[in-house]
Amino acid sequence: MGSLERRLQHLAAIVEDSDDAIITKDLDSIIQSWNRGAESLFGYTAEEAIGQPITLIFPQGRQDEEAGIIEKIRRGQRIAHFETMRRRKDGGLVPISVTISPMHDGSGRVVGASKIARDISLKREIEEQQHMLLSEMRHRVRNCFAVAGGLLRICARQADSIEELLDMMQNRFQALSRAHDLAVPLPDPDEKKSADVNLHEFVSSILTPFIGGTEPRIAIENCRVADAAITPLALVFYELCTNSVKYGGLSTPRGDLVITSEREGDRLRILWSETCEIDDFGKAEDHEGFGTKMAQTAIAAYLDGTLTRSFTPTGLRAVLDLNYERVTDAQRTVSAASDADNAVSDA
Repeated sequence: MGSLERRLQHLAAIVEDSDDAIITKDLDSIIQSWNRGAESLFGYTAEEAIGQPITLIFPQGRQDEEAGIIEKIRRGQRIAHFETMRRRKDGGLVPISVTISPMHDGSGRVVGASKIARDISLKREIEEQQHMLLSEMRHRVRNCFAVAGGLLRICARQADSIEELLDMMQNRFQALSRAHDLAVPLPDPDEKKSADVNLHEFVSSILTPFIGGTEPRIAIENCRVADAAITPLALVFYELCTNSVKYGGLSTPRGDLVITSEREGDRLRILWSETCEIDDFGKAEDHEGFGTKMAQTAIAAYLDGTLTRSFTPTGLRAVLDLNYERVTDAQRTVSAASDADNAVSDA
């Protein structure tokens, strides 16, 4: 075997074993070769793909891309790091980054193209997470200033002196910091497991820094809050309080807030009802901010629930419809109690 043949075999082995999809096609867009990476990425075997048009893996609406690609290849142009979507055999879509290079024959004439495609699903996911975190950060920064302004107005109505105003604001900010920690906990490997959290006390602790002259009426079930439910619930109540102190029932001495709950089967419904004058009722009803969407996503993902809001000319009604077992971890509690009874019985 000559050295050239060995080199060609070596290159062929590299191509075949590459994790990237490496595909060749002619100028009629017919697939000529299809390596194992392509089989893994797109789901078609080489036998299924070779001889088929490359549009086999194009999703609906992307078919026109191929004409533009072939036109550039005919001119000898290389297309580098082109990001697009392709379709797997099972119908699923996958985002890819593809580099396409012209292939020449012995006389230098362009006869086809080779393309290297890489799955960039993880890259897209990271970019989306970064975008979400940036949006959340912007939202929280804006809220901090708005909440500070709302609390200042509340304290200014109650304080009789500058010194009293400063003390009241300092106490509010400290309580606000504790409420914020509930909504955005930082992992601490040295922190011991906290004691059981009671739903009534939990909601009250979040409301504390936002309360003005009128005490909200809270009549909700006195149940345990599961560890996994603390963050999503805190996120929702913190968001409701923030909006209320900015322009809702907690922003005015004439405002009112009532929080109740009801059980029906495996569902726990928490009703948030605030009374206030909404100056721009139409916009308030139509607008759904980032914070509300974030809270709705958390409730759906962690508590198998929903958050809905409805506006009236005199206030807001929000309903949290939650899975009771997710909120309280009731199944685990029952199981633990049963294990304890068995242990006593065995003793």
